[in-house]
Amino acid sequence: MLASAQGLAWVFDSSGACTRAGARELAALERDDVASVDALALTVRAGPIAEVLRAAAELELPLLEALPPIPAEELAVIALALEATLEAAPSLPRFTVSVARPLGLRGRAFGSSIVIGLPGIDCPDAEHAAWQAAHEATVMEVAADSRLSFLDLERRALALLRSRARAAGLAEAHGRWLSRLDLRALGPIADVDDASE
Repeated sequence: MLASAQGLAWVFDSSGACTRAGARELAALERDDVASVDALALTVRAGPIAEVLRAAAELELPLLEALPPIPAEELAVIALALEATLEAAPSLPRFTVSVARPLGLRGRAFGSSIVIGLPGIDCPDAEHAAWQAAHEATVMEVAADSRLSFLDLERRALALLRSRARAAGLAEAHGRWLSRLDLRALGPIADVDDASE
């Protein structure tokens, strides 16, 4: 349910669109009101939780809009870090990667879009942000080929990315990223044979 509510990030593509639709519940919105009807359908499935998330996001919107743009040099450092993960995440170039300050250590993916946290705001560095994007791309890759449960999908994507990182000589960088995440809820993550992937 919470994962569905996070589809809200892709329902609107501007603060203006969000404001124009503000007086109506998500379930009452039409195709012309939103940037993605698929994101809207996903979000509506979460029910009242999505409306609570939407209200919180709308309250924070003026504060986020008042922040200065992310400096180009910071984005360039993230772009270089993303390039460094490509051998381990070959599907990453198929996605548009964006930065959202509030995401911190985590990331989200929907359609052909990946959103990662901004280094320096509960995200330690560009390397971490890049590996998070690599993980999100791997999740989407695995999801396209299977009907796994959420937990099994996460486990499979983590194992596959770990295997590819080892095969590419990137195990140390991948390990730094992985060590910062609390993955206890996932339980054991089975290994993947590097040669088979």
